[in-house]
Amino acid sequence: MNLRPLLVVPPLAVGILGFVWMTARPEPQVRALPEAELAVRVQPVVRREIIASAEGFGRVEAEHSWAAISEVQGRVLEVSAGLNTGSIVEEGTVLVEIDQTDNELSRQKTLANIAAVDADLAELAREEDNAQRLLLVEQRILKVAQAELARVTSLLDRGAGTQATVDTAEKSYLAQQTSVTNLTNTLSLFPARRDALHATLAVRQAELAEAERALDKSVITAPFRGRVASKSIEVGQFVRTGDTLLSLDSTAAAEVTAEVQPSSFGPVVLAGAQNAFLQNSSFDTSQFTQALRRAGVSAHVELSTPEQFAPWEAEIVRLRGTMDAETGTMGIVVRVADPLVAQQGLRRPPLHTGSFVRVVFSSAPRPDSIVVPRSALHVSDEGTPFVYLANTEERLAIREVVPGQVIGGEVIIRSGLTGGETLVLGLPSPPVPGMKLALVPVSAAAEGQ
Repeated sequence: MNLRPLLVVPPLAVGILGFVWMTARPEPQVRALPEAELAVRVQPVVRREIIASAEGFGRVEAEHSWAAISEVQGRVLEVSAGLNTGSIVEEGTVLVEIDQTDNELSRQKTLANIAAVDADLAELAREEDNAQRLLLVEQRILKVAQAELARVTSLLDRGAGTQATVDTAEKSYLAQQTSVTNLTNTLSLFPARRDALHATLAVRQAELAEAERALDKSVITAPFRGRVASKSIEVGQFVRTGDTLLSLDSTAAAEVTAEVQPSSFGPVVLAGAQNAFLQNSSFDTSQFTQALRRAGVSAHVELSTPEQFAPWEAEIVRLRGTMDAETGTMGIVVRVADPLVAQQGLRRPPLHTGSFVRVVFSSAPRPDSIVVPRSALHVSDEGTPFVYLANTEERLAIREVVPGQVIGGEVIIRSGLTGGETLVLGLPSPPVPGMKLALVPVSAAAEGQ
């Protein structure tokens, strides 16, 4: 009997048993790995009030400066006591008095000339009065001579008189007529003589006014309350016309020409929703201060020192009108009232001329606004602005937004965000929408740095 075919049975049985054992064994348990999370810095999106600001630097200058320039020449007789550089003088204080003996002598001489002209006018008036009375007499005599001539002529015509008598009467009449004519001519010249004397009197009075004006100029008084900026005069010194004796800076107000970059100042004037600069189709720079006032822009001055002092409120008064050729800055002039008044309660020292200060310009507050850091605003390949958000499940989401004005390191969001969202700062890597995030608030991230 051939048993060789049966030799394949045992291996086949072993294989079947092995397969059954392997397929009947329970499946091994596999532990699921946790989902990877990307750590990102976040901050909440909140509505708040925003104020745009820009700063410029400049030096303090007096609003009004005055130089005492001598308008007369002479020797200095008196200088105000305590008049030195840095001293404060009140308005109306006599600063310098210059010797004016020559002008006083000229004044006395002019007064004498005026008195002489007045005497000539009085004499002329008396002569005119006498001539008027004499003319009346001469005219009466002329009438008598005329009557006598008529009488002798009548006698001659009747044959009762002689020609010699008529000739004598006619000669007398003509002589009297000549006298009346001379007096009339003399009287007609009196107005011209009077006008000449009045003209001479006007000249003398002008000379008197000039002399008195020179005397007034010899006394120099302070036109306002101020600080002496410079002094170059002493008692006994001879000064000439045009010499500068001293200079005075007003203490009522100071000005600062702040050098500001136009790029930083732009957000201040454009931050308002109703912008004064864009309301009209045209804008004249002479309307600069009025437009800033309507836009609610304010300014204050700070000392540029390591120690902090209370600022000075300032008024924007004008635009310099030219750009600095080297720095490209524009000059905005602000005014500070009573700069030398120190207020102990505010820890604010006097603001002296020449101090280097910082001028801060602030826009009107814009309430209920949403802003995000500029680094959190992104632009897609299609040019659409968007931000990354963390949704309620702490997963990455993309939200399209409409940005507005850039203010410093922040951007106003006009639409797309309503407040309450969680904003992802920076750029997640990789930026896969729906990916799990590990939120790190800005404060916590700052502490971990």
